[in-house]
Amino acid sequence: MRLGRRLMWSGVLGGALYWLARYLRPKHSTLVLNDKVVVITGASSGIGRALAFAFARRAARVVLVARNVEHLEAVRREIEPYTSDVLVVPADITQEDQLQAVVTQTLDAFGRIDVLVNNAGALLGGRLQDQDAGRIEQLIRLNLWAPIRLTQLVVPHMLAENAGYILNIGSGLGRTAAPLLTIYTASKYGLLGFSNALRRELDGTGIYLTLVLPTWTHTDMLPGDVEDTLEKYGYRLEHPDAVAERALLALVHGDNEVIIGGPMIKLGVWLERFVPFVMRIYWRFVVTPEWTAAMNKLGPQ
Repeated sequence: MRLGRRLMWSGVLGGALYWLARYLRPKHSTLVLNDKVVVITGASSGIGRALAFAFARRAARVVLVARNVEHLEAVRREIEPYTSDVLVVPADITQEDQLQAVVTQTLDAFGRIDVLVNNAGALLGGRLQDQDAGRIEQLIRLNLWAPIRLTQLVVPHMLAENAGYILNIGSGLGRTAAPLLTIYTASKYGLLGFSNALRRELDGTGIYLTLVLPTWTHTDMLPGDVEDTLEKYGYRLEHPDAVAERALLALVHGDNEVIIGGPMIKLGVWLERFVPFVMRIYWRFVVTPEWTAAMNKLGPQ
């Protein structure tokens, strides 16, 4: 009995010292963005567009990837005053041939890929039994398959250079399971697991991976009345520019993971990890007809 207690308290103390060391560890800049080639998926709007501005302002060479060529060209014109090297690659990254074309065209234009930003994603809300099977498959391909496959295509080129940076834009829902967002939550949990496993796999290769977990953000994916409902329930919506700057700062500092959001989000992540039954009770009160109606509006209509 005494030995068991000693082992338990040794584990607790060791864990506390580990987290204290991580908290107090001085940060150092691992990346200078000037002249770096940065590929950004989902770059036509929202967080992706904001990331394009953030990288361009730091004189990076930016590759804009999304399906809508008109929107991509608009972003290109907006960021050109900051950097003359902008490549537009219209692509549906859920398709293998178009995904490969992103890598091929970038290498043809610049000869290398220094930073890969897996940002493209979509929302799908509502009860599981009401979801269309085709939409489920499409969301999983966009939110999870595409970043995995694109990273798989890019990593060999980074390994050849013994250097590279991967920035995965996940979601706070990759840490806290939300009802009525089942498929989206599953995709973001998958991206989190992929990021953590790949980071360990690439340890010592010169390739670094940062996972960013934003909260609800003002983007085209959130209708105005849904934003009103979220704010009514106490959620603070972030601006895409603020998310992009925080993500880029985490990348430059070499952070493994950063959670972006107010106290409510961070408390939810902590509760989910250590006292999940509290979150189960919380969601029983949150899933009202008003909340359900709001979640049903997320995704293609």
